[in-house]
Amino acid sequence: MAFRSTLLRRRVGRDAGGRIRNEDDHRFHSPEPGLTTTIRQLLAGASRRSDLVRWGEFADLPLPDLLDPRITKGPDRARLLDLLDLAFLGRASAGETDGALDDLPVGVGHWDSVHFADDLFLSALVRKVFSLEIQGVTVPMHRRFLERVLANPPVDTEHIRYRQAILLELEERPALAAATERLARSIFDLLALLRASRDDARLEPVQFRLDVLRVFRRVIIQMTEGFTSAGSGLHRLHDVGVEIRGSHAFARMEALLDHDESMAHLDLEIVIGANGRLRHMEIRKLVEARRNPFFRRPIRRWWDRLRVMYHRYGLGADELVDRLVMGVYQDVAPAMVTIVQTVCHLEVYLAARTMAAESRAQGLMVCIPEIENGTNLEFEGLFNPLLLAISDRPIPSDLEMDIVAPITLVTGPNSGGKTRLLQAIGIAQVLGQSGLYAPCRRARMPVVAGLFASIIEVDRADQAEGRLGSEMVRLRTLFEHAPPNSLVLLDELCSGTNPSEAVEIIDLVLRMLHRIDPVAFVTTHFLDFAQKLESESALESLRFLQAEFDPEDGPTYRFIPGVASTSLAVGTAHRLGVTFEELEKKIAHRTLENRDEGETV
Repeated sequence: MAFRSTLLRRRVGRDAGGRIRNEDDHRFHSPEPGLTTTIRQLLAGASRRSDLVRWGEFADLPLPDLLDPRITKGPDRARLLDLLDLAFLGRASAGETDGALDDLPVGVGHWDSVHFADDLFLSALVRKVFSLEIQGVTVPMHRRFLERVLANPPVDTEHIRYRQAILLELEERPALAAATERLARSIFDLLALLRASRDDARLEPVQFRLDVLRVFRRVIIQMTEGFTSAGSGLHRLHDVGVEIRGSHAFARMEALLDHDESMAHLDLEIVIGANGRLRHMEIRKLVEARRNPFFRRPIRRWWDRLRVMYHRYGLGADELVDRLVMGVYQDVAPAMVTIVQTVCHLEVYLAARTMAAESRAQGLMVCIPEIENGTNLEFEGLFNPLLLAISDRPIPSDLEMDIVAPITLVTGPNSGGKTRLLQAIGIAQVLGQSGLYAPCRRARMPVVAGLFASIIEVDRADQAEGRLGSEMVRLRTLFEHAPPNSLVLLDELCSGTNPSEAVEIIDLVLRMLHRIDPVAFVTTHFLDFAQKLESESALESLRFLQAEFDPEDGPTYRFIPGVASTSLAVGTAHRLGVTFEELEKKIAHRTLENRDEGETV
C-alpha cells in the first residue's frame, strides 16, 4: 500500500531523483537546505512503505501475549498495519479492523471444533453467557475471537497454568483488576475512534488524528504504570509498555502532543467592572515551550511559510500540521499494531470474570480447576451455564469418575437432565482446559487430547442418510479421528431404531470405546440392557449413573450411582398434557371452534 499526498493534489510532485517538481510549469527546484527536513516530513506519507523500513525501532517488539507463555512477535502484522493506516487516513470501514482482530491466531490447540462446537452450543454460550463489562459499562467485544479461543484449548499444562495464573491474580488483586479494566477501556476508546474515522477525519482531520495519538499515549502510560508489580503474564504489558515509552518514536509523539496542547503559557491580569464588563487586560508573562523540538520562533514560522508560498507549494497551516502528524503516526504505528491486538486477550479474561460474577450472583460458584495429565475427573456443584440465560437457577450436581473406570453409562427419566449433564461436562472441560473458570464449586480434571460430542442431531434437507445413518457416520468419525485420552459424550445412542438392533450397536460402541482409552459419558433409555451390563459386570472400564428422583417420582436433576428402573415416560406425558383425556378435550374444543366458524361464514 502506498500513501499518496492528496493535500498537494497536482501542484507538487517528485521526479525520479526525489527532487520537488512543480507540475504546472514543469520547473525543477532543489529545496533549500532549511526546507529539506520540513518537505520530507510533509511528504512522509507519500513514500511507499517498502523494504519494511516502516517497522523501524519496533521491528522486534514482542506481542504482550496473555494466552501463550511463549514470546513471539504475534501474527502477520502487515494486514493490520494497513487497516490502521486506512483508519488513520479516514478511509477504512467500521468493521474491517474488528474483523481482523476477530481472526487473530488463538494459540496452538489441537482440538477439532467440528466434533463438538454445535453440540455444546458454543456460539450461544459466548453470545448469551459471556459479556464484557468495563467499569460498570457493557461494551462490545470480539466474540468470534473468544469463541475460537474456547474451540482451541491448549493440550499442555504450561499454557493452561499460564492463563490460570493471570485469572487468579486478577481475582486476588482488585487494584490490578481495575488497572486491567482501565487499559481495556482505553484500547476500546482507541478502536472506537478508528471505527468512526471516516466522519471525524473528514470534518476535522488534524484534530481526529491528534486524538488518536493522545489515546495511544494514554494506553502506553497505563501499561507502564499499572502493571509494574504484576507477577503473572500481565507483567508483559508493563515490559512492552516500557519498551515503547522509551523509544525515539514515542518521545517524538509526546513532543508533538505537548506542543499542540501547550505551546506557551500566558499570565493575564484582568480587571472586571461593577457592571461585569472587562475594564482592563494586561499580559504579565509569556513563557513559550522553547525546548520542544517542534517549537519554532514566530519569525521562523513566518519565514517558513513565506518560503513555501514563494515556491508555490500551496500548503496551508493546517496542511503543514497534518503532514507532521502523519509523519509522527507512521513512526509509532507499528507499536500501535502490537497494542491493539492485546484488547482481544484482555477481553477473554474480563468476560470470564463477568461470567463468574453473574453466576455467583445466582448462588452458583465457579472455580479455577485443578488440571493434570492422567488425573480423575471430579466436579462438585457442576451446573450447565447455558441454563443461566433460560432458567432462574440451574441445579448443580456432583460427579466423579475414576480413571480405572473411564466410561460412564447414564440412565434416567426423560427430561431428567441427562442431555444437560453431558453439555455441562463438555463445557466445563472446554472452559477449564482453556485456563478459565469452570462452572462448578470445585473441579479436578484431566488434560484431554480432544473432544467428541454427539448430543444433537439436526436433520437437513440435503443429507444423504436418514437419522440413524447420520448417527452411524458420526460414530465412525469418532473412531477414525478421536485420539487416545479424548473426552467423548454420546447422548441417546440409536434412539431411532428398534430396541434389539439398537442394543447390539450400543454394546459394540461401549466395547470399542474401551480400546481408544477415552473419558466417556454415554446416555441411554434402554434400561434392561443397562441393568444387564451392571449385573454381569461385562466391562471393567464401565460405571453407571442414574438420574435421581424425589419422593413424588419427579426428577431432581442430580445423579447418583446405579441404573434407573424406569424412564417415567408416562409421567412425562401426563406432565406435558399428553393423555387420552387431555387430547380428547383439545380435539372436542377444536371441533366446536371449527363448527362456530362455519356458522359465522
